[in-house]
Amino acid sequence: MKNYTGLTEDTLSMEDEFRCDGFRKLTGPIEHWVTTFHTGYWGFRPDKKEAWEAIEEGEIFLFHASGSKFLDVPNKRVKDAGKGVIGIGRVGAISVKDEPAWWEEVHYDGNYPHLVHFSEIHWFGNTDLIRDAPVRQKSADEMVDDVHALDENKITFGEMDERTGYRIPAQGSPGNIKHPEKLFPLLLERLHGVDPDDRETPESEGETEGSSGRGASSVRSRDRDRGLDSGGRSSGTVSYESSIDETMSGWMDHEHALDTFEDELIDAGFESGETDYSDLLAWRNTNLVLAEAKSIHGSNERSQIRKALGQLYEYSYFDVEQDTERVQKELTRCLVLTQEPSDEYRKFLEYLQEERIFTFWTDEYEIQGLPASVERFEAITE
Repeated sequence: MKNYTGLTEDTLSMEDEFRCDGFRKLTGPIEHWVTTFHTGYWGFRPDKKEAWEAIEEGEIFLFHASGSKFLDVPNKRVKDAGKGVIGIGRVGAISVKDEPAWWEEVHYDGNYPHLVHFSEIHWFGNTDLIRDAPVRQKSADEMVDDVHALDENKITFGEMDERTGYRIPAQGSPGNIKHPEKLFPLLLERLHGVDPDDRETPESEGETEGSSGRGASSVRSRDRDRGLDSGGRSSGTVSYESSIDETMSGWMDHEHALDTFEDELIDAGFESGETDYSDLLAWRNTNLVLAEAKSIHGSNERSQIRKALGQLYEYSYFDVEQDTERVQKELTRCLVLTQEPSDEYRKFLEYLQEERIFTFWTDEYEIQGLPASVERFEAITE
């Protein structure tokens, strides 16, 4: 039987790709995840091909199970299943298939040809109860038992609200998660096997992602009380849990870079905060600073910088151009990295300064940057 919760060093690749900034989510009926348990992959419809093609090796996805939709059984037998996060996985590859694999494909007219294969998976439920076989070999009664096994120990929306004051969006697959760091404590508890009775309930202000319409969003103070201590666990054995911890570390590097950059602006008299879109928005007099931070290393530098540039342009539109007051200020767009960029990308980033995108990075608690970027920063903070 496959056992994704106890993968060995021989079957895992714990490379630095896990140091990406956060994770996204995949959403589908809980019975679809029984197929993922057996095959190790997730599928997309033909109309999702573009989103599927954009998925990169090494990305981490939460497994969000919606309610049962295709099992032909009385609703009372499955009404409590799903509607929460049941696992997490790291992308290993993508491919295309032409054979039915999901219950919806086997018994109805579903079509999910575009596959995302996971090199590592951690299920939160009791997968020992699930027979490792294709769903076409299972009855509806066995599928009901399987979805309830996967459903055990899930992270519900109620738990997200109560313990973090934040919830992932219910719709969208693949879907972005604006504040993955808020979910880290809940994920670490599942990954480390913390008993439900021992789980803490932190106090937090309520917030629901995607609750407002698409447009200029209000600014709120950035939360620096992250409380992500994993207990100082250290082990020489490579495990999926340790790779997730490494991802948390990458996100903390990201937050440290933002904290350091924001502190410099605050010391210069800027007011600052975050929005539903932007990592950091700061203003003083006629100047407005929009910053996007990225955790980089050798293997992800290209993808992270490309992602950041797209976000800077998108957030310039939604957070600046659509706000009647902010659009009147002189905008400085800043890319904030967790380390100095490579020589290969330095020339490209120097070119971007002509497009008024300035590059900085952190060295411990100091902000450094390209010469013209530092000059620009000194000009707006003097």
